Amino acid sequence: MTEKREHYLASQAERRRQLSGATVAIIGAARSGIALAKLLRQAGADVLLSDARESVPETAELLADGIRVELGKNSDDLLKADFLCVSPGVPLDIPVLQQAEKAKLPVYGTLEVSSWFCGAPVIAITGSNGKTTTTSLIGDMCRSHFQRVIVGGNIGIPLAGEVMNNRDAEIAVLEVSSAQLETISHFHPGIAVFTNLSPNHLDRYGKYEAYVAAKMNMLKNMNATDIIIYNADDELLTEQLTKSAARQLPISLTPLSTGAWWEGEAIRIRWESHDCRIPAGDSSLKGKHNRYNMLTAACAAIVAGVPAANIPEVFRSFPGIEHRLESVATIDGVEYINDSKATSVKALGVALESFQQPLFLIAGGKDKGGDYSSLNPLLKAKVRGIALLGEAKARMKKAWEELLPVYPVLTLAAAVEIAAEKTLPGDAVLLSPACSSFDMFDSYEQRGRLFKEIVLQMNNNGNRKPAGQPILS
Repeated sequence: MTEKREHYLASQAERRRQLSGATVAIIGAARSGIALAKLLRQAGADVLLSDARESVPETAELLADGIRVELGKNSDDLLKADFLCVSPGVPLDIPVLQQAEKAKLPVYGTLEVSSWFCGAPVIAITGSNGKTTTTSLIGDMCRSHFQRVIVGGNIGIPLAGEVMNNRDAEIAVLEVSSAQLETISHFHPGIAVFTNLSPNHLDRYGKYEAYVAAKMNMLKNMNATDIIIYNADDELLTEQLTKSAARQLPISLTPLSTGAWWEGEAIRIRWESHDCRIPAGDSSLKGKHNRYNMLTAACAAIVAGVPAANIPEVFRSFPGIEHRLESVATIDGVEYINDSKATSVKALGVALESFQQPLFLIAGGKDKGGDYSSLNPLLKAKVRGIALLGEAKARMKKAWEELLPVYPVLTLAAAVEIAAEKTLPGDAVLLSPACSSFDMFDSYEQRGRLFKEIVLQMNNNGNRKPAGQPILS
């Protein structure tokens, strides 16, 4: 263990020690906020969990654990805490956080505070697209070699919950979002993975530059003993990383003098002391985007200590990610695809590029400010019609209505019914929203599960149409 890492672990222990008897306020009672509240209560803190919603299903359980709960507001009581924690979905410009800033009250993110309890070396994965697939691949590769592995973070598994159940983990693989990285202070990954950069979350950041700056906050505590793995085919990303002191391992689809690339149906890694060729042709992961994901994951696993011989079997057995280009059913020759995790314009573009057959697209949700017209060439080449729903449908309609048939609808069931009416055998219906889900759903997972339920019920009914008539809006 290096001297710097020993110092980092000692600092973690001191931060944990100071929590005993402290008063901590957490804003946001979703998964990460609830998990952190339980962890801090276990550490001896007096915890107040606040949420602007009028009700939270877990309230009784939280109260039974000795956690104070405040609902329907973010009151001034939060400012009496020793420090505040903010969940990643909470905007940083809400009044109580502005007051905290004026009062010089420390504000940390849930990822930051949870990391004080994680003594294992951290592989942190961020980027605009491909994070979840890459994180899951790295997690499976690490499980093939290490006995105790944490896989969590923005992937939907809060780190706070994982460290409560796995205090002696050997390695932690964490997907981290831009919102989580905005509020780090001491968070220090030994291996940082950057998949790519493209405009996203502009509803939160306003400008692309602010979004990129949040991503680059990952580098804040990294030093020359650490490693950055990044997509060298992404010019902006490459430019952003030039000032980092950490060692850099580039990946590309074409050969590099040092780094990792594809060599036929194998991954070639030649970097520092690593020199190996990993067969990867048996994977079910297809498409250019997955070539990047597989490259990145293999590199992270290798530098973390996973033997190269373990990796081909992980590629062979990897099932893919739920809600990411997930085939649900084929009904009367039409395949229904759940890509609810495509919450950005770039992610929808990646999905469209993955298909050869004609598509009927279902898109829309909470508008994140993306440039929908940038997809026009792909839509014209790939799509026969689009059902639009949610907050973004008006702006999407304006961008696409002169390009191909557009059908604004009120419900996801109505969108599926329109799709069933307008498709032919050999087509595919693709739910790929290019938007977040929070206007109509609690999460992209809930949106994807509902889509699957509608399609499977339609399949069980023995016909191509869900019950009810489409409601156009």
